[in-house]
Amino acid sequence: MTDNKTIAKEVLSKIGGSKNISSVFHCATRLRFELIDLNLVDQKGLRQVDGVLGIKIIGSSFQVIIGPNVGSVYEHLCELGDLLKKAEIDENLDEIEDSKLTVKSVFNHVITYIMNSMAPIIPVLIGVSIWKTVGVLLGPTMLNLISDTSDFYVMCNFLFTALFYFLPIFIGYTAAKQMKIDPVWGMFLGALIIVPDFVNLVGTVKTFAIFGISVPVANYSQQFLPVLLGVWLFKYVNRFFNKFVPSAISSLVVPILNIAVMTIVMFTLCAPLGSYIGQLFSSIFMYFGNSALPIKVLSMMVLTALVPIMVLFGMHVAIYVAALTAASAVGFESFFFPCMVVSSFVMYGMSVGAIIKFKKNRSAATGFAISGLAAGITEPSLYGICLKSKSTIRVMIGACLIGGFFAGVFGLKCSLLASVSLLSLVPFYTVGSLSNLVIGVVVTIGASILGALGVIFLTDLDATK
Repeated sequence: MTDNKTIAKEVLSKIGGSKNISSVFHCATRLRFELIDLNLVDQKGLRQVDGVLGIKIIGSSFQVIIGPNVGSVYEHLCELGDLLKKAEIDENLDEIEDSKLTVKSVFNHVITYIMNSMAPIIPVLIGVSIWKTVGVLLGPTMLNLISDTSDFYVMCNFLFTALFYFLPIFIGYTAAKQMKIDPVWGMFLGALIIVPDFVNLVGTVKTFAIFGISVPVANYSQQFLPVLLGVWLFKYVNRFFNKFVPSAISSLVVPILNIAVMTIVMFTLCAPLGSYIGQLFSSIFMYFGNSALPIKVLSMMVLTALVPIMVLFGMHVAIYVAALTAASAVGFESFFFPCMVVSSFVMYGMSVGAIIKFKKNRSAATGFAISGLAAGITEPSLYGICLKSKSTIRVMIGACLIGGFFAGVFGLKCSLLASVSLLSLVPFYTVGSLSNLVIGVVVTIGASILGALGVIFLTDLDATK
C-alpha cells in the first residue's frame, strides 16, 4: 500500500493545493477540509489515489476518507502544505448563520452539534458499561457468583450510574464547548433539571411553580436532549442581554437575567420537550422491538441491510441518537442496536475474508479489519471492501439480511455501549439472561463469518492483488 506521505502529497495536489484550503482537521477515518473553491478539486483523480477510500461532501465540509492511518496522513499533509494543525473538530451551529439555510444544511449542523457533544463522553460510556457488564456477568441473573448486595456488584452499578444519572451535566459541559460559551453555564443548565429538591417531588405532586409558571414535575436524569436544547438557546439569550445591558452593570445584571430566563426556559420548554421527544423515540423503537414476530423479523432484516447505506450517507447518526434516547431510560434497546452490531460485524468479516482472498497486498484489508474489530470503526471496511463491486455489495446485503433475521427471531437486546468492536461484543449483549449473551455473540460472529466466506467464494475481487 502507498505510504502515508505519498497519500498526503497526492491528496494535497488533487484538492487544489494549500492555497485552496481554508482549514483542515481529521476524525477517526477522514480528512475534513473547508475549501475556498470546490471547483478546483479533481474529484475523479482524488478517488483514484491509492489509499483514498472515497470522498463525501456534507454541507461546507469536503471529506476525504482515508481509514485508520488518517492521523499520519494528516501530519504529512500539514507539513507538506504548511497548514495549521487542529487538535479537535471545530464545528458548531454558528456555521448556519453564515451559510444558506436549507433542510439538509440545518440537519447536518444539528447532527454535528449532537454528535460532537456526545463524542467526548463515549470513552467514559464504554468504560462504565464494561464494569457494569462485569457486575452483571458475575451477578445472580448470569453466573450467580456474587449476590446483588455484595460491595463489588453495587460498586459496578454506581460506576455506571455516576455517568448516566448526571448525564445532563456532562452534556451541558461538552455542548457549551461546541457553542463556544463558558462550559460552567452548560453544567449549570444540566444540574438545574436534576437538582435533588426537584427530583424528590416526583410522585408527590404533578406540577411545580417556576417564577409563578406551572411546570410538570418529572425526573430528567439520564436525558441529554433537554440540555442540548437549553445550551443552544442560552447562547442567544446571553448574547441578547450582553448586547443591551450597559457594560458598567453587565457583570452583575446579565447573570441574574440569564438564570431567571433560562430557569423558565429549561423547565417550561427544554426539559418537557426533550422528554417528550425521548418518549416518542422510545415508543417507536419499543413498537418494533415488541411487535409480532413476522413484523419484527422482517423490519430487523431490512434495517440490518440498510445500516451500511445509512453509514454511507451519514444517516446512521440520527437513528443512533434516537436509539440512544430511547434506550437511556431502561439501559438497553432491542431494535436498532442489534441491527447495528450485526451489520458492523458483517463488514469487519468481509475485510477478514479479503485478507484471505488477496494473495499479495493484504496490508490494506488487514488494516480495515483491525480498525473494525479493535476500534469499532466501520468506514474502512465499508469503503475499502464492501462497496468495491456489485458482488461485494450483494454479499454484504445477503449476510446482513441473514444476520438480521436471526437477531429478530431470537429477540436480541443490546446495552448502551457505543463502540462496536470485538472487545465490546460481550458487554453489548449482557442484558437480562445468559441466553441473550450466548445467542447474541453466536449470531453476530456467525454473520461476520458469512461475510468473510462470501468475499472468499462469491465475489470478483482480484485475488492476485
